[in-house]
Amino acid sequence: MNPHKCDHHHHHPSVPEGCYWRDYTGEIPKDAFPGGHDSNGQPTYIGQAYLTNAGVVPANLYRGQSGMYVACNNKANYSDIAMKILCTSNCSSLSWENTTANELHLTSAGKRAVIGGYQKGQKRLLLNIGRVHHHGELLVGKVHGNVPGEAVMYFVAGHKEIAAESYQVLIQSTNSC
Repeated sequence: MNPHKCDHHHHHPSVPEGCYWRDYTGEIPKDAFPGGHDSNGQPTYIGQAYLTNAGVVPANLYRGQSGMYVACNNKANYSDIAMKILCTSNCSSLSWENTTANELHLTSAGKRAVIGGYQKGQKRLLLNIGRVHHHGELLVGKVHGNVPGEAVMYFVAGHKEIAAESYQVLIQSTNSC
């Protein structure tokens, strides 16, 4: 069985269609959607955590992690508050599409980019979920809005916030995230 693929194809009537956020308690649920991989090729997941005075921010979640580092205000911020993990009852409803900060509005036109959280600033900004290859890892992070040229992805690596102009964005094919 390939650990990078979803291995559940059964449907539970009590589980919503599409994708949903579950409380993260340190265990990876069976329906967790893999977001990328670490430098050893082990799957990583899409988490989100609350950051005081900033909002709810998506980030890379490693198996066994009790907190996560989220990219915000030009640095890596540790949080273990209100942690969630992205899960799905139908893996095929989610896909990654290549895009750039200049083209996200075109890539996502007529589609639905998954909302990964929000960030407070002068106004509340919805965040999408992106991923990027970096030093042997495939890392998840936040995508800042969808204004052409400004839709930069920010992620944490080596305890630093890093910006990426070219990345993949998580798109859903159903209307249930």
